[in-house]
Amino acid sequence: MRKSSDGAKDALQRHIVYSFGDHYYFRKEFKILNLLTGYIFLLDKFGRIRWQGFGLAKQGELSSLFYCTKVILEEK
Repeated sequence: MRKSSDGAKDALQRHIVYSFGDHYYFRKEFKILNLLTGYIFLLDKFGRIRWQGFGLAKQGELSSLFYCTKVILEEK
């Protein structure tokens, strides 16, 4: 894995990690079973996974993601 090195000023871009190649043990640990589906992880400031989603999001999943994001941003 490597961080984006294009010097993007956008705060979101600074927090994206890319992974290339076959990382079987990485995928197994994070329960990434389908290589053809997109996965998203919401991490707290300690790097712990607080929310995980994959595929097309339903309204309830989006609400859950937004709520978890709000809780994490309010943590001190």
